Amino acid sequence: MQNLILLLITAGSSSLCACTIQPQAEPVPSRHVSTIVIRQPRGEPGDFIICNDGRVLVFPVAHPKTCS
Repeated sequence: MQNLILLLITAGSSSLCACTIQPQAEPVPSRHVSTIVIRQPRGEPGDFIICNDGRVLVFPVAHPKTCS
């Protein structure tokens, strides 16, 4: 059992040393450029309220609602 523990300690320390000696890989910049397109929603503008009990009320701006 002692030999196994000693082997694990030795293997772990040598692998740690090997990691620090190896050159670090440099990040390659991504060629993909993402684009976010924002479009005006259809219908009338809306709003929402988060109630104390966790409900979410969604309604048109012209007809506001309350949580009660």
